[in-house]
Amino acid sequence: MYGTGKFHKETTSMAVYRHIYQLVVSGTFKPGEWIRERQLKEMLGVSSTPIREALKMLVQERVLESVPHHGVRLSNFSLKEIEDIYVLRAELEGLAAQLAAKHGSVEQFNQMEKILLVVEKIIQENREDQDSELLKLNNEFHDLIIEASRNHALKNSLNYLRAGIDIIRVMSWKRNSGRSFETIHQHQQILYALKARDPYLARVRTEEHIWESVKLVLQAAKEAKDISIPKEPINFPFDN
Repeated sequence: MYGTGKFHKETTSMAVYRHIYQLVVSGTFKPGEWIRERQLKEMLGVSSTPIREALKMLVQERVLESVPHHGVRLSNFSLKEIEDIYVLRAELEGLAAQLAAKHGSVEQFNQMEKILLVVEKIIQENREDQDSELLKLNNEFHDLIIEASRNHALKNSLNYLRAGIDIIRVMSWKRNSGRSFETIHQHQQILYALKARDPYLARVRTEEHIWESVKLVLQAAKEAKDISIPKEPINFPFDN
């Protein structure tokens, strides 16, 4: 897939950073997998310098983990780290949806609806490479809600969590074949609340959606033995 997309003119470390990040969030690498410089040189067709600089940036963002005398590998989040990220994500994105119901424009809501229509079409076509495209559209949907909140501080806070959210999301999507059907239904419910200008419902639907996501992540991680699941269950806010 990436063999034909080698760099020509754009060889800056930032361009390499974006490509490696996309490889990560598309599920090319598994949690804990070692990422070798030689492998990236062959995939991207660039020299060592921009790759090393890009890897340093990804380590700083905790997308990758640097292990002395071994190299770098994709971060493998612990149960506690997943909990911490999703507790904060649920609060922040719930607030974003609440504000978006008040401040979002009709044009933004229409854009969200168009995304959901494209998602439905992709699911119906059952493409072989649909996971990467669905993940991209999923991010766009959530990003539109954040933009519609019109709160820059909130947006910056979520950007700080973005790398962790993206990696954990891949863990969920890659191991749950029915996740796309569940997600589009939940997104439709969120959009309904936004269009109805119902801040409370928009927040509740968004928080439910996010907590449902983390349940799938934890189940997927347990099955793949990516993380250890404690005997004591997590108390999710929307469990009966």
